[in-house]
Amino acid sequence: MRLKAMSKPTIMILGTFHMGSTLDMIEIEKDSMLSVQRQKEIKEVVDRLKDFKPTKIALEVEKKRNGTLNEEFTGFLKGDYHLMENEIDQIEYRLAKQMGHQEVYAVDWMEQGALQRESSEVAEWAKEHQPKLYEELFGPLYRLELTTVGKSVNDLLLYYNQPEVVEQLHRSYVNMARIKDTKQYVGMDWLIWWYQRNLILFSNLSDLVTTPDDRILFIVGGSHVRIVENFVKESGLFETVSVQSYLQ
Repeated sequence: MRLKAMSKPTIMILGTFHMGSTLDMIEIEKDSMLSVQRQKEIKEVVDRLKDFKPTKIALEVEKKRNGTLNEEFTGFLKGDYHLMENEIDQIEYRLAKQMGHQEVYAVDWMEQGALQRESSEVAEWAKEHQPKLYEELFGPLYRLELTTVGKSVNDLLLYYNQPEVVEQLHRSYVNMARIKDTKQYVGMDWLIWWYQRNLILFSNLSDLVTTPDDRILFIVGGSHVRIVENFVKESGLFETVSVQSYLQ
């Protein structure tokens, strides 16, 4: 007897560059996303993402800030909140409003947890003690197109969601496990925390599922895409959808 396949909720993970300033190890050179041209491009991206018909939109914001986040979003719905220069305001709030949503969902986690060294400390240690490995791991990251100049917002999002780019970001992070000497696993001092954070992201995303008809859009920095996608696929909880089919 053949078992009937159960329908599953759908998730689409959209990797993005951060439109505002961050403390990320890799920062891209940006022009203003508030210019007339960039605002036009952002609205075009939002129109394309509407075709996915998300029932819930998850944000790369600490879950403990969910209340404050939704106060902002409610203010935006009422016309009392001015959108700031970041992807949460510019894309996610706009899209949620157009979809008629009354709530958005913070799913990130940034506590101390297992963290023993910052990623920048690990990179500096590798640069000094394992220069060849440093170049192998971080050289490809700095050779990515780290500028917004000459590309539309839609083209930038397509670039950061290319399988080759997503894979390179993930590969460089995984191989930080090789940063070490005979007495200490230096890369692990950050990498264990990175896995902890992304497993918590996945766990919080799974909490959003209330019906098999849920269609969850998760917009997150590009370096998270492969690792969260791996957890999502390994869980068997979701059907996954590629962003390319909506942005191309």
